[in-house]
Amino acid sequence: MSDANTPVLISDLSGVSLLRLARSDRDAGRAKLRSLSPDALASACAELRPEVRSEFLMLLDHPEDVVPLLPIAEVAITIRSGGMSEAAWLLEIASPEQRVACIDLDCWDVYDLERPRVVEWIDALIEAGRPTLLKALDEWDPEVWLLALRALGEMQIVGKEDEPPPGWFTVDGVVYWNPLEHDDFARLNEIAGASFSEANPRYWQLVYGMLFESQSDMEEYAIKWRSGRMNDLGFPDREQALRLYTRLEVENAEVIDATVFSEEDASSLVQQAQLPAPLRKSLVGEALCELPMVRAMELLGYVLGVANAIAVTDQLRLSETESIPRAIEKALAGIEIGLRAVATARDLQPHEVLDRTVPGDLFRIGATLDDTLREGLRMAGDDDDSEDEDGEGPDDAAAE
Repeated sequence: MSDANTPVLISDLSGVSLLRLARSDRDAGRAKLRSLSPDALASACAELRPEVRSEFLMLLDHPEDVVPLLPIAEVAITIRSGGMSEAAWLLEIASPEQRVACIDLDCWDVYDLERPRVVEWIDALIEAGRPTLLKALDEWDPEVWLLALRALGEMQIVGKEDEPPPGWFTVDGVVYWNPLEHDDFARLNEIAGASFSEANPRYWQLVYGMLFESQSDMEEYAIKWRSGRMNDLGFPDREQALRLYTRLEVENAEVIDATVFSEEDASSLVQQAQLPAPLRKSLVGEALCELPMVRAMELLGYVLGVANAIAVTDQLRLSETESIPRAIEKALAGIEIGLRAVATARDLQPHEVLDRTVPGDLFRIGATLDDTLREGLRMAGDDDDSEDEDGEGPDDAAAE
């Protein structure tokens, strides 16, 4: 293990070294980038801090081949970290799934779609050009578009013999739109104009939705579709995630059989350098390094699953750079408290406890022993009447 005085070696193919080279010698840097495959460039880009990824991508001859290869969530995080001024060109070359994730990760406050943030993404789509806007009209859920349109203005059918309301506009001579605010005129006009002229079926779908769909139904279905996609990204439903805060005493923790490893497994232990940085100097990381690679990686997935659940329960903005690191830090803190408590109670080594106890249960024990771990949930402001297997729900602090 290196100490503080040992220089950290950085591969010349890492994102950091490639960006450094380009900053010191732009021509040499771009030549080096041209020699790499899109997959290698995507990996290098993902290693960088989100706020400098746009700078890296702008050095590439064909960023459109690289951006779609980034993990789905990373485009939203990259844009938010670097500023919405970078959104238009990145949205233009992003994959459909990445464009949808921008809304899923950035625009929801639990069950409420936040108008100001949706408007920012709509403005970026419009700036990117009609082809990108039209793609998003097909990719985003119809309910999201309808909720957005109702937040931007109102709509009315006007007969040919009737006088349209003053200040309203139309793109088809029948349907009239009225922006709620001055800046909404351009947004509504472009959405209506683009869909009517180049995606006519979608235009009329939006019109009929504005006329006949109830607000509550639109919200229910938008939440349903988003929840399914968030599950696919590893984020549980809020109700499921709240189980992390149900009380669990040390003596009630379920013990599973210790994993049986072959000699080959036992000789292949995970190394500290193979763990995510936050785990390398933690008790959880030390315990993982006492386990064979296959089991350690399995448990690492469960630990990160706890962090994802915390991000949901604590309502962390998933498009923000610090959200997942904060969730991981809290997950490790709770799991380590539970790990120490169970190890002491059962006279086991930490790696034996980790191998035999579900990490989510270890966090529950930690949150039972240390009320400060419930502070994020307390700020969430949601009541939770769920009960654990002992008939006990979260304590009062967690349910305020």
